[in-house]
Amino acid sequence: MSAPVPEDMGRARLSAALDELGERVFGGRDGARRAAPLLERWDREVGVHTSVDSGHEALAAARVDWALCDAEPPGAAPGDTWAWRAATGRVPGIEPTPLYRLLATTQAGIFEVWPGLPLLLRDRLRGLSVRVDEPAPWLGESRRAAALWELRLAFGTGVAWICRTPIEYPLAIAPLLQRAHEGHWRAPQRIDLMPWRRQRLRWARDRRGEDPRSFFSGL
Repeated sequence: MSAPVPEDMGRARLSAALDELGERVFGGRDGARRAAPLLERWDREVGVHTSVDSGHEALAAARVDWALCDAEPPGAAPGDTWAWRAATGRVPGIEPTPLYRLLATTQAGIFEVWPGLPLLLRDRLRGLSVRVDEPAPWLGESRRAAALWELRLAFGTGVAWICRTPIEYPLAIAPLLQRAHEGHWRAPQRIDLMPWRRQRLRWARDRRGEDPRSFFSGL
């Protein structure tokens, strides 16, 4: 019988677990075939990251995590991701465990971050609000949101954990995210992070110092 998921995972353990599951599912010749159509889709819809991009390692992890945990393989039913298949014993050579099921149900979003301990996170696209016991002293003290981060969260019994290094977005676009949320609140499953990721990559590469809202205003 598999051991239960520990009560306090922490970012380092979850990040390592995602890396391990990604390698087990997408490693080798069979794994490369599984990953290829999904990673090609990311590169087409978001863009190709390079080592000169700021936060390249976090972007590379987000790309693989999306292919593993969020995107369905061609022809698959909604929600039938490679991570879910691994968690339910449908990937040859991978024994399902409670930890893999936890990883398969992680959620990515763009969260407004309110400082303090715990941090208060509010997904500006889906409306989800959660608290995480993770210190972020560099955010300082504030009565308002201090940052806008793309995060992947894992959910335990009454708790949430940050899985990866945050990817920063310009806080100035929070009203645009709210507008998109209001346009989709009746069907949050229709919300797609890919256009926001594409524009975030273009904004981060901008060298002219344009108003960041100009990159996201059409979404």
